[in-house]
Amino acid sequence: MKKLLGLLMVAVLMVTVLSGCTQSTAKEETEPEKSGVVTDELGREVTIHENPQRILCLVSSAMNAVYNLGLEPIGKVEEYKITEAGMALPSVGQSKTVNMEAIYELKPDLIIASSRFHAAQQEELEKSGAVVYFFDPDAVGDIPVVDITAYLGKVLNREAEGEAYVQKVMDDAAVIAEKVAATGLTTGIMLQTGDTVMAAQTATSYGSMLTLMGLENVVPENLPNAKKSSFVVFDVEAIATANPDVIYLVAQSNDQEANKQMKQSFMEDQKWAELSAVKNKNVVVLPFKANPNRATPEEMLTLTANALLEKAQ
Repeated sequence: MKKLLGLLMVAVLMVTVLSGCTQSTAKEETEPEKSGVVTDELGREVTIHENPQRILCLVSSAMNAVYNLGLEPIGKVEEYKITEAGMALPSVGQSKTVNMEAIYELKPDLIIASSRFHAAQQEELEKSGAVVYFFDPDAVGDIPVVDITAYLGKVLNREAEGEAYVQKVMDDAAVIAEKVAATGLTTGIMLQTGDTVMAAQTATSYGSMLTLMGLENVVPENLPNAKKSSFVVFDVEAIATANPDVIYLVAQSNDQEANKQMKQSFMEDQKWAELSAVKNKNVVVLPFKANPNRATPEEMLTLTANALLEKAQ
């Protein structure tokens, strides 16, 4: 009898151990490993899991960076117009006015949000059940539109992929900068014309194209409303004083005739007549597709540079 009881106890112990192993294995298969705790740009400690499967980005620059890292987002913001695959994804609305219900329906496990646009919605975003990471464009790097890929590469445990992408863009930019330098042009500005003249700041996607081409953007940093828009008011007198070698006029549509008329009107406007760029006919229309929501940074750089270099030939 004692022997029988002993055998039963051993059997029970083995079943318990095996059951524990099975539960442990199942847990490992269903719960992703933690890649560590990181601090986001709101100063919050955030635990990012290894290989998140359902990533949602609430700005198109982050969405593009995720693609650059070899990952697939599960949804889009309406501004994103870069790839067919991305444009076909379910929409969560505009970056500045995201649709919370649409976000909840997608069941993301990681949301990448902008501290500039979405900080006030932190609680609502967290109700989705996702880990929410806030980034700030000012903290991403000197050229945010490019550096955001390396920045998010560190957050998502894809550092090598992020650095490789940035290096590729910078190598391409060096070749382009050499060609631009050969023209003798050294300073530039990007303008949106209309009732009010608006100029692109250096750290923005548009302004950074000048930097990548080796041109100094004549627009000062930290102008009023600098953190609210890519383009800020920059008056005629300030532009005249800066007297840039190159002026880019940002196309508002793909209408070639309208773009041609925009350039002609600018060249004939007497308030610009004394500018070197006007006198030397270095006023260039920036192609409509050269837009951070419509082209990758490398495509945007190529389009921006070619618009100038093809004219110079």
